[in-house]
Amino acid sequence: MKNTSWAGKKLFLCAAVVSLALGQSLLQADPVTFSTTGVFSISGTNVVNFSNINGTTSLTFNGTTDPVNTPAGVSFGDLVVTTTVPANLLGPAVAGNFTLNIFQVSPAGAGSFVGSLAGPLGFNTGIATLSFTTTGVTIGGFEYDVNPSYTIALPVTGVGGGALTGTTTIQGTVIGVPEPRTNLLLGMGVVAVVAGIVLRKKNTA
Repeated sequence: MKNTSWAGKKLFLCAAVVSLALGQSLLQADPVTFSTTGVFSISGTNVVNFSNINGTTSLTFNGTTDPVNTPAGVSFGDLVVTTTVPANLLGPAVAGNFTLNIFQVSPAGAGSFVGSLAGPLGFNTGIATLSFTTTGVTIGGFEYDVNPSYTIALPVTGVGGGALTGTTTIQGTVIGVPEPRTNLLLGMGVVAVVAGIVLRKKNTA
């Protein structure tokens, strides 16, 4: 009777190990490809201009197409700043909203993040920020998260009257969202292992 009981316990533990293994295999990295675009509310395009008596500052968003194996840290694109404001003079204040759009290739889907712009931005002067009010979105089984706040890089390069530029990279992460059956298998495996340990302790007591 004791041998039969031990055989049942071994079978129980084997089933637990199999459940855990299946659950972990379903949590392995999944490939996904996405692309991004950006729109400034003031212009309705990926380029916006701000001016004052000292000159004009322009913001351009350059999107990206990125195939990744999740989970992964990713770049969602770059904000590029150019200005005609001379060094050490106050640049114009930036304002309005910026919408970062995510387009997932497969499974197809889309989502977006909305952020607000604020602060003056010139050559070597000013502190302008981009702050996202939404920082997470799930698209077709993948969760996209964007870092919530950025200090926009000042234009600090350029010689001979050429374009003065500063680049800020919008960053975040992409992870696969486990399906309900994955969570169920993992839960069954954990419960079975714990139950097996308790039964074994009772048997040896």
